[in-house]
Amino acid sequence: MTRFQDNIPIYLQIADDIKEQIISGKLQAGEKIKSVREYSLFYEVTVLTVHRALQLLETEGVVETKKGVGSFIIAGVRPILENKMVDTQVQEFIGKMGNMGISRDSILHFVQEALANE
Repeated sequence: MTRFQDNIPIYLQIADDIKEQIISGKLQAGEKIKSVREYSLFYEVTVLTVHRALQLLETEGVVETKKGVGSFIIAGVRPILENKMVDTQVQEFIGKMGNMGISRDSILHFVQEALANE
């Protein structure tokens, strides 16, 4: 993931990417994540940008940092993240459709139809 969106701060995109890795199971509860330097190289950004992303994750209760040891995924965070991220995506989708003048009934119909055709 070295292509970032221009309209969203990079540190937020990095934090979201790490959250998505947790939700998808690529990162597990209790697992040590990459160091700030490793993420800096991986994302091709400054150490400061990665540090901000990890600070945000720690503030949100996603990771726990142990001085001199590293950062670890907090147990039980996956379902919480999943619910928050799904809710955010759904609310954004509903908002965009509403801004285009699409009724709630139509939105529901389109979603149900898409799920049926999946």
